[in-house]
Amino acid sequence: MDQNQQHDSTRQPPRHAAKKRLTKKQWQRRRRLRLVRNWAVFLSACGAIMFMMTSGILWLLPKAHALVAGPKAFTPAVYEGENYAVDLNDKRLVLVNANLPLEAEPAPELAAADDATGQQLEAEAAEAYRQMAEAAKADSVTLTLVTGWQDEAAREAAFDAAKQTFVEQGCDETEAETKAAMVQPRANANEAATGYAADILSVENGKTAARDASFAKTRAYEWLSAYAAEYGFILRWPEDRQAATGMVYEPWHWRYVGTENALAIRDSGLSLEEFLASARLS
Repeated sequence: MDQNQQHDSTRQPPRHAAKKRLTKKQWQRRRRLRLVRNWAVFLSACGAIMFMMTSGILWLLPKAHALVAGPKAFTPAVYEGENYAVDLNDKRLVLVNANLPLEAEPAPELAAADDATGQQLEAEAAEAYRQMAEAAKADSVTLTLVTGWQDEAAREAAFDAAKQTFVEQGCDETEAETKAAMVQPRANANEAATGYAADILSVENGKTAARDASFAKTRAYEWLSAYAAEYGFILRWPEDRQAATGMVYEPWHWRYVGTENALAIRDSGLSLEEFLASARLS
């Protein structure tokens, strides 16, 4: 092989071949494809922006409306009780107080009413409480059953603790017992033995409400005042009926009496004591 042939055999092809020149028709076609692609990208971006803006507006509108309109009002349904007749033998209307103490320790059939606290109520009352708590939750209200059924020892301990509080405030034994009985019934006068009494608080803004008169300012109390009767519960010791109940106003203390009874009692504006007394006279 001569030197020229050897040189030709080792020659490398050019790295970049010359690009083929596009015809006018091909150039126009490529230009249209680029325009279509750019418009597709542009419209997709606009669509995404519009979707995000619409979603944001739809999310914001209810909150803006709530800020302007204020919290949802809880309004009780109008009660129509023309056909209601009180049954004084209804065990759910059992009256337990200082004037009508327990003659024997009740033995109600119990069921768990609040899984979070483990508190129990009489079985029918427990089921009603569960339904009520679920309904409240749907309205963004969290109910907490802090005290339900109590045995005799628990009731005695609760009264002794209330009495000790007044002793520490400087009351003598007799005065401390009298004052304690107005906020915490003695064991034999405490309807918690029946399983129908329920101390209900709430969690608002991540904090459990206090067991004092301030509970009346909560959304939970507003909800209970409007709807608790629909589930069979009444406010047991109303603020304007203290003379009749002999107990200090406790907005967290509720009592199960059954739905029809509760609606009638709420409509009457009377305490349980007054309602039953009126029924006996009629």
